[in-house]
Amino acid sequence: MLSHELPTRPWQIVSMDLFSHRQKDYLLLVDHYSDFWEIELLPDLSADTVIKRCKSQFARHGQPDKVITDNGPQFGSLFKRFSLEWEFDHVTSSPRHPKVKGKAESAVKIAKNLLHRAARDGADPWKAILHWRNTPTENMDSSPAQRLMSRRLKTSIPVTNRLLQPSVTLGVTEKLRHRRQLAKHFYDRSAKDLPELEIGESIRMKAMPGEASGRWRRGTCLQQVAPRSYLVDVEGTLYRRNRVDLRVAEPTSSAAFDTQPTHTPTPHTTHTSALEMQPTPSMPQTPGVVFRPALPGPVAPPALGQQHPPPTGTYTRSGRLSKPPQRLIL
Repeated sequence: MLSHELPTRPWQIVSMDLFSHRQKDYLLLVDHYSDFWEIELLPDLSADTVIKRCKSQFARHGQPDKVITDNGPQFGSLFKRFSLEWEFDHVTSSPRHPKVKGKAESAVKIAKNLLHRAARDGADPWKAILHWRNTPTENMDSSPAQRLMSRRLKTSIPVTNRLLQPSVTLGVTEKLRHRRQLAKHFYDRSAKDLPELEIGESIRMKAMPGEASGRWRRGTCLQQVAPRSYLVDVEGTLYRRNRVDLRVAEPTSSAAFDTQPTHTPTPHTTHTSALEMQPTPSMPQTPGVVFRPALPGPVAPPALGQQHPPPTGTYTRSGRLSKPPQRLIL
């Protein structure tokens, strides 16, 4: 498993994602150090609106060193210009491979769950978000608010004034490293690294979603744009794909990707067919009946007991013999 570098301070690495809930669009930003996330309601999905919401959050928490997003239209050339002006690295994930921004995907799942429950119960969603931010994270001994702001947030739950005083949370990076090492240990038990592709190597790309054929199309590897992410040329069109969606094109087995393997009769099958078509003179030639002589092979083991023909009668669907009741006839 390949992970992002460990952050050493809050708001150093930020992931972003867009999501919809009840016909409303939101922008979510999550901090990799504290797991603290912010959501912004979007009036539209234009790149200019997304950039304005990002500027508002960066003015509150500071400029990040790295921002991780997908390849949506909101994160194109305008967002690239924004990253140069605000001096942060913009890293995009491979299409159809959302694991690169798994932190944002996980935060979106939590945010949707809170919004759904608040709407179902008729409660204030912002209070639900406040309580989540103030809840300690498992195996971290601190809440997202404590790791980001170095203090607990005041809620409707009674608490002493001493607990609301600022206090820097120490050892966050080491605990994050331990969590990642544990996750990597269990993930690598059933996974392995794929070999890197060579520039100019013939490859096959996994079919796009919705393609009826499901055929792996042949192409050429042009460039490695990121770890495990490649730019390939498939039938004159450029694609960016993760290594799991690409395979090395083997000339000897190329037909296995395009068509189903044809059945080649074995010598045993051919011999049987010839015997079926050419009966001997001693065989009774009954129309519509094919005589199949016994072929040499392993002798079946003898039966343990004498086999009797099954009794005639009515059987249930489970195979049990149905016996009619014996009635008294006077």
